[in-house]
Amino acid sequence: MTEQPWRPLLRTPQSTVTKVLHSPAFATSRNRAGEVLENAAALRKLAGIVNAMNYTNAPLSAVGDRVAAAVRFLLARAEQLDRAEADASQAGSDAAPHHGHERVDGESSTAARAARERLLVAALDYLITPDDLVPDFRPGGYVDDALLLSWVFGAAFAELEPYLDAETPELP
Repeated sequence: MTEQPWRPLLRTPQSTVTKVLHSPAFATSRNRAGEVLENAAALRKLAGIVNAMNYTNAPLSAVGDRVAAAVRFLLARAEQLDRAEADASQAGSDAAPHHGHERVDGESSTAARAARERLLVAALDYLITPDDLVPDFRPGGYVDDALLLSWVFGAAFAELEPYLDAETPELP
């Protein structure tokens, strides 16, 4: 008897995550992410919308702890921007001494870190976009969101790790 080579029963030319990453909806979210990352009000607005979502039920419950950490990341980033703006406005005056914080303008962060932060924001923007690869109003509509978030949260784990066990502050 001749042994036949093993063949998968189902072959897909692209994984679902790849399809989401290349979808027009995610392209739009990627384009918005750079602007949102540099705007404290936009970060807070995105955090508020994501935080108001029910990500405790399936399929988003699989990444619920990471979604909560990402909300905390957005709020911390907004606070960094606020501090940087306050420092810049006080630069010429006898302001209180500088106590140091991570620079927001990208000079102290690597290009890879900045790219992962944009990816996080883009994934959260995609989550709140109702008309994405699988529209959210359809049955199973959050499956594509959960897959994308799982992948992004793995890629940006270093950015999320400090926010995993923290409490989410009150949103204004």
